[in-house]
Amino acid sequence: MARPRKTSRITPKGTRPQGAQSAPQHTPSDGPQSASWFGWLIAALLGIGTAVIVSNYMSWLPGSPASAWIAVGLAIVLAGILLATRWR
Repeated sequence: MARPRKTSRITPKGTRPQGAQSAPQHTPSDGPQSASWFGWLIAALLGIGTAVIVSNYMSWLPGSPASAWIAVGLAIVLAGILLATRWR
């Protein structure tokens, strides 16, 4: 027969202490909406960056394969990711 566990819980599980406030809920109307072209810009940057990296490995770019082309492609992809964090 298992014995009950001792816990250090003061309040019963599933209850809140008196005066406890919940975290503020954010609504979509907290700020201005992004322009309609913004999503397309994000997709274009991600696609172009990926295309540069793939083109480097396929030797379609001048001087490829080279680490510089990979850095350029990764920078473009990173720009798309950073813009995606600002999209509303």
